[in-house]
Amino acid sequence: MFTVTGFGLTTLSHPPSTPQIIRPKRLVKGDTIALTAPAGAIFNTKHIEHIENRLHKLGFKTIKGKTLFKHEGYLAGNDQFRASELHGFFKDKTVKAIITMRGGWGCARLLDLLDYKLIKNNPKVLMGYSDITALLVAITEKTGLITYHGPMGYSSWKSFSASQVLKVLIEGNPFRMNNPNDYKKDLATLSKGYAIGKLIGGNLTVITSLIGTKYEPNWEDKILFLEETHEEPYRIDRMLYQLKLAGVFNQINGCVLGSFNKCEPEEPEKSFNLNEVLNQHFKNKNFPVYKGATFGHLIPKFTLPIGIKVKIDADNHFIELLERSVN
Repeated sequence: MFTVTGFGLTTLSHPPSTPQIIRPKRLVKGDTIALTAPAGAIFNTKHIEHIENRLHKLGFKTIKGKTLFKHEGYLAGNDQFRASELHGFFKDKTVKAIITMRGGWGCARLLDLLDYKLIKNNPKVLMGYSDITALLVAITEKTGLITYHGPMGYSSWKSFSASQVLKVLIEGNPFRMNNPNDYKKDLATLSKGYAIGKLIGGNLTVITSLIGTKYEPNWEDKILFLEETHEEPYRIDRMLYQLKLAGVFNQINGCVLGSFNKCEPEEPEKSFNLNEVLNQHFKNKNFPVYKGATFGHLIPKFTLPIGIKVKIDADNHFIELLERSVN
């Protein structure tokens, strides 16, 4: 196993110790799931109908937040409104899980408005990805509550993604996450080996934006997972260099790269391609790295519990949950 001792640059933006892990209660059929839009506005209400139908077929009840019908510029209502709805769903004892509708932009605007004590005292499942990364990482860092990088209201919720949600949130037992057969061709080892650590990560742009803030996670002994969409290779390069210069790669134990959707250069003859950039950063690192895992902006998605201990194997291309994330 590769172990990183945490030498190099550090920041003072996170506390020296992280809070004790809080596991939300596991879901059971018949539970009520709240749908909320803490970031971008929902301009196509067909997505609301779609996610409700999918959750109902899986055996859950749903409740719709008012943010699903609010438009304030590109946001689903003003910051206070969106934060208040999130607080309300955490306080509501009838709500057992909160699923976000979409990303876009807006979650970072809520971080200073959130009542982390309220959230800690009312633990429940919170799930999303993309811009929702800011909420997931900040809440886990500030409260110890396990959060979930997984499907949202805008996601397809086809069989693979739905089965992952049920395995993680209902069954709850540790298991090994392997790509579905159609996506195994995308897997590649960048740096050999295996590693164990607590899972942290999400969207690269959002993770980078938290560097130097009080919501930046403690990177020591973590397994970092990253995904991105619609960013040119030079921007990917710039963000990865920011992580490197901030000392992140001196502290983590391993890294898994998911979908980097539509991250091709506009002028290929004047640019590195995505694979060249990823190789420059991760080829033969002193910690294991593999790419092509099924999470991020693509149809099949793992449900990744942020904050629990996992093992990654960069040679055999899997993430293994080593503990339960739900009670």
